[in-house]
Amino acid sequence: MLHRKSRGFTLIELLVVIAIIAVLIALLLPAVQAAREAARRAQCVNNMKQLGLAVHNYGDVMNSLPANLYLHPNYSSASYSWNNASWLVMILPQMEQNALYNAVNFNIMWGPSKPANVAANVVGQQNSTVRVSIIGALTCPSDSSPAIDTTNADEIGSQPSAGTSYVGNLGDNCLTCNQGAGIVQLCAAQGYKCRGAQLGDPTTNTPGVPGNPTGSGIFWRECSGVRLAQITDGTSNTFLGGEQIMRVTNWNAWVHANQSVGSTALPLNYVAPGSAITGSGSILTSTKATNTGVWQNWYSFRSQHPGGGNFVMCDGSVKFIKTSINMTTYQALSTRGEGEVVSSDAF
Repeated sequence: MLHRKSRGFTLIELLVVIAIIAVLIALLLPAVQAAREAARRAQCVNNMKQLGLAVHNYGDVMNSLPANLYLHPNYSSASYSWNNASWLVMILPQMEQNALYNAVNFNIMWGPSKPANVAANVVGQQNSTVRVSIIGALTCPSDSSPAIDTTNADEIGSQPSAGTSYVGNLGDNCLTCNQGAGIVQLCAAQGYKCRGAQLGDPTTNTPGVPGNPTGSGIFWRECSGVRLAQITDGTSNTFLGGEQIMRVTNWNAWVHANQSVGSTALPLNYVAPGSAITGSGSILTSTKATNTGVWQNWYSFRSQHPGGGNFVMCDGSVKFIKTSINMTTYQALSTRGEGEVVSSDAF
């Protein structure tokens, strides 16, 4: 009996099969990536809902939304009164982080560097363990930044600190300019309208006493606590907080009042002219030097979700805001009581 030899694949047939597999993989890969991003975005939404719930639970107990400072008599002065504990520190118990909250020494700031007008006995490393604690609920899965870095501002300086992907809504207060309190005008340096006073800082300071607030949003670095009744524009139409990309700025530590808020004086996902965001942070495109220390460029909201970013509203809901949102609408959503009328189909 004759046996026919089995014929194997020819080289051309093998190459065709490989090419078909490659095409199928190329077609499938975007779908896989899209599915992964959808999962990351869903987790981000859940994180922000938990933040909104924690803030409201805090408000139920304290009759006010969290303050974004902790005034200490040794730290306050007539010219420099804001202190260090962020609104995120204040809601730790509502986030089931009681042990972490109880570990905070509120008599000591978050690092050893001594800013101007600060008493020497309130800086140090006593809160370093809390400062480097990574809280998963404060990290967006799409934010590829390191969870801990050593590029920090204020008294933290070059010390390591855990960051946050979520910052509170400062409002539309100005960054580069500093017009009078409540005055809205075009910022010549950045090209967008914004509101005075700069960063919502009080126009007058009394040692140990929160100053007259000028912040138009919910949290600012000298915020002593906004009540729900003060959100007259409507809780469903007012941002509570939004996303940031941690690595682009030195102002990203979750523990610090000056590093846990963002302004809408700049558009969503704004990148300053001559700058770029890379895998390692923000840089000047001309020299490739770091740009993370220029806070005026980055003290705002941005996200690594394609097309926009998530925002938690004051009613606890989470909404995806497109990068293309009209700037007037975007800023109106950030103010708590300016009387703007924003329809639900505008964002």
